[in-house]
Formats: sequence, C-alpha cells, structure tokens
Amino acid sequence: MENNYNETDAAIFAHKHVSSQMQQKYTVAQIEYLLDLVYEYYDATDNDENDNGINIVEITAFINQNISKNFCSPISYRELEELLNADNAYMESAGLIEPESNIDSFDDEDTVNIGNIIDDVYALLPQDLKDRYDIDVVFAVFCMECCYINEIGSDEIDEDEMYEYIQQNAYDNDMEISLEDIKSILTTESLFLGES
Repeated sequence: MENNYNETDAAIFAHKHVSSQMQQKYTVAQIEYLLDLVYEYYDATDNDENDNGINIVEITAFINQNISKNFCSPISYRELEELLNADNAYMESAGLIEPESNIDSFDDEDTVNIGNIIDDVYALLPQDLKDRYDIDVVFAVFCMECCYINEIGSDEIDEDEMYEYIQQNAYDNDMEISLEDIKSILTTESLFLGES
C-alpha cells in the first residue's frame, strides 16, 4: 500500500468512481485539477474537515471562482459531493485514512444523506418553486441546513434563525432566495422524511 497521496492516482480512481455523467463531463486531468482546487480551499481556509464537517457550498463557490473555465467546466454542489466521496474512497483504498463506518449498519434514524433524497424531494416541490430554482439550488439549501445544524450543536432549532442563516449564506454565494421559499423547500423535505 502507498503511504502518500498521489494526485494522479487519486484522479484516475475518482474518475472511475463517479457517475457516468461526471465521467463524460470531466477528463481525468480535469478531475485532478478540481481536486487540486479542493485542497487549495483547505489550505486557504485552514479548515480541513473539522468537527462541523465540510461546507459543500463554500468549497463549490471557491472552486468555481478560481477555476480556469477555458480548461474545465464549473462544478455543481452535487458533483462536488460525489467527487469528495470518490476522493475519500481513494484515500481509504490507499490506506491513508481509516475506512468510514458503514452507515447502513447503524439504526440511526437521524442520519440522512441529502444526496440520496434530493431527487425525490425536488420532485415533490410545487411547480412554481421548480420554475424559480433548479435542483442544485435546492441541494445547496439542504447543505446550508446541515451546516446550521452542525454549527449550533443543539437539538433545539430556531427555525426562523435557521431560515435567515440559509438566506444569508445563499446571498453570500450569489444565490437569491426568499425566506418563504426556503421554508417551503425545508417543509417539503421534512414531510418527505416524515418529520413533524
């Protein structure tokens, strides 16, 4: 097993372990470039996966602001999550990090992978919301919701405060979304998950 992270091997591995849509959109060289930008973000923020997890929205914004659009297409939030998962799988296979516990083996009803539910929740949204926001914006709202919950570190959630947090973070990332629309999106998510 290797002892060091090899950027080229990571890119080849990641390219094989992302969706066929991503494989068609990005070459191995472009995947390596995107991973370089991810690690530039970590270096720039000195915020490699801390206790609050990673902020997909911030990393995506950093990549897309710094990307050479002549070389590589911008990446979406969903694509970035997929790329980060493939990169983690590479590091696990190379013995660089401990394999993560298999979440499916736990009976943790509080654990939700937003990547697994986004298509279903988006399909349930009222048509007027789908007309205003594509699935990537809704995915970003879910990511910001997770960041808020991780940051407060409490089971007590002030929904109005959370909606304002999401709206401000969206605005900071050049997305405009009303508090009412945020509430509608998250209400649909809660109903889908069977939460009150």
